[in-house]
Formats: sequence, structure tokens, C-alpha cells
Amino acid sequence: MSSDPRHLRDWIVALFAALEEGEPHRADAIRKLAGAQLSRMVLDADRVTVRFEAGDLRVRRLPENAALKTPNGTTDRQTVRDLLQGYMEISEAISQDKIRLRGTADEVMAICAIIEILVDASTRIPELQRLAAAFLETAGKSTGRFARRERRAQERKLVLKERDFLRRENLL
Repeated sequence: MSSDPRHLRDWIVALFAALEEGEPHRADAIRKLAGAQLSRMVLDADRVTVRFEAGDLRVRRLPENAALKTPNGTTDRQTVRDLLQGYMEISEAISQDKIRLRGTADEVMAICAIIEILVDASTRIPELQRLAAAFLETAGKSTGRFARRERRAQERKLVLKERDFLRRENLL
């Protein structure tokens, strides 16, 4: 792979082709979830539209200043890195506003299901594993490991503080 990072369009096309080759039933599940809906995706400065036409994936680059009509999803390379390395769950990324999804409830649920399928398949399908490794090379060196450890330490600290309070008040 060249030293230049791939555009989001290139990643999506490669991911779907690898999924279709490795687990065609999962590719069909994504087709069903997406339907004929035109969606927009943003990864850092890369913007694309994605849709299926007669079962074929169509991904088109958008200018950086293009309006994001719904449904859409935005994130950054660091968040994708953390998802691929298991330092963050999709629900955690959404709750921390690291993945922003817009659309109807059904559209947002479909986007989440598609992300889950891709992340899950990236652990089993050799070509998706290679793509994940190539992506990780382009996504920078830092990880969410430290931030996650820090959040857990804060959560433990809060639990201990609450228990101390409950003991002092004879509520335990």
C-alpha cells in the first residue's frame, strides 16, 4: 500500500468486497439493512455517499463542504482504531459522541448493525484482518487504551465514594 492514506471511498469498497468474498451472507445482511437508502459517511475530512443499486454497492466521494443530509454518520480514524483494537464498543463511542449518527430511529439502528457486522467480521475474515491492519497503520499511534483505563479508574473511585457514603449513613 502507498504511504498516502486511502480515501474513505476506497476503504468502504475494499471492506465490502472482502466481506462479500469471505462471508456472502453477511454482505447480504448489509444489503438488506441498507436497502436502497442513500447514506452519507464522514471519516475525518473524507465524505462519501453510499447506496446499493440492484444489489451493487455504489460509493461516491463528496466535497469536504458538502451538506450532510440524513441519514449520515461521522467519526474519526482514532475512533475506528479504538473499535478495531477492542478498546471501545460501538455503544460507548456513540455515547461519548465519537460516532455521531443522524436519521430516523430505524436508519440509525441499521447503521449500528452494519458497523457491528463489519467490526465483527474483521476479526475472522483474513482479508478484512489485512485491511484492518493496513488501516491501523494509517490511523496514528495513540490508542484509547489509556483513556479507557482512566475512565474505569474514575468509575471505581466513584463507586467507592458512594459505598463510603452509604456506610456512613447506615444504608448498607
